[in-house]
Amino acid sequence: MQKPTIAIIGPGRAGSALGRALHAAGYTIAAIGGRNPDNVRNLAEELDARACQSPATTIDVADLTILAVPDDVILPLATDMVESLCSAAGKSAVHLSGAQDRSALRPLAQQGSLRTGVFHPLQTFRRGPEAVANVAGTYFGIDADPKFRDQLMQLARDLHGYPFDLSGVDRALYHAAAVFAANYPITLLAEAITLAAQAGVDPETARLGMTTLLGGAVNNLRGLEPADAITGPASRGDQGTIQRHLDALKKDPELQRLYQLLADRTRELTPKKKEDAA
Repeated sequence: MQKPTIAIIGPGRAGSALGRALHAAGYTIAAIGGRNPDNVRNLAEELDARACQSPATTIDVADLTILAVPDDVILPLATDMVESLCSAAGKSAVHLSGAQDRSALRPLAQQGSLRTGVFHPLQTFRRGPEAVANVAGTYFGIDADPKFRDQLMQLARDLHGYPFDLSGVDRALYHAAAVFAANYPITLLAEAITLAAQAGVDPETARLGMTTLLGGAVNNLRGLEPADAITGPASRGDQGTIQRHLDALKKDPELQRLYQLLADRTRELTPKKKEDAA
C-alpha cells in the first residue's frame, strides 16, 4: 500500500509527536498548518515540510490531512476549510479526538467530498521532541469507511501501534475512560506529594518518591488485571488503617471524602482477593 503524503494542522503536543513519528516511519510530511506561526515554522523546518498559514492549503498539498486541534475547533475549522478548498480529489482528513465522531468533519465529507475519519491515539503526550517516544505501542481508535479504515489501520501499524475499531462506541464514555486513565492519576499523585510534604517529608523527596511509587504501581499492571495488581489497605480489608487515614485527612473534608470513595471502590474491585485471604 502506497504511503499517503501527510499534512498536520495543529503542531501542539499530539500533532507534533505524530508528525515526528510519521516522518521517522518514512511518511512524507508535506505541510504543517496552525495558528501559531513560530510553532508551524519550527516543526515544518524540522520535518522538511511546507509551512502553511491557510488551513485549506494543507489539504491541497497532501493526501491525508490530520486535524490535531481542540475538540471544539474541529467543526468550525472543517467548515472554514471547505469554503476555500481548491481540489479534494482523492483527499482524506481525520481528527484525533476521542470524544468526537466523524460528524465533526461532515462539511469536508459532504461539501468537499473528502474521505473522513477518526484516528484517536489513546495516549498522552508531553510538550517537546521527547513526546515522540510515547507513540510506539500506542492503541489507535479508528472510525472510517472500510477502504479508508484499512489505510488508517496500516498507518497505526507503521507507527508500531495497535489499531482498534471505534465505530459504534459511545464516545463520551470512551473519552471519560481515557481521562480516568491518563489525567486523574496525575491529579491524585499531586495530592499525594502534597500530603507527604505536609507530613514532614522533604518536598523533592516527596515528589520523586511518590512518582516512583506510581511507576511501580503501573509496572504491576503489566500482565495483570487491576484487581490482581492493586495493593494497600482497602484491597486487604484493613479498615483500621483506613480509619486512621480518614482521621488524618479531617482538615480537608473534600479530600477525606475522595479517599473514602476510592477506598469503597477499591473494596468493590477486590472482593475475591479478600475472600482468598480469609
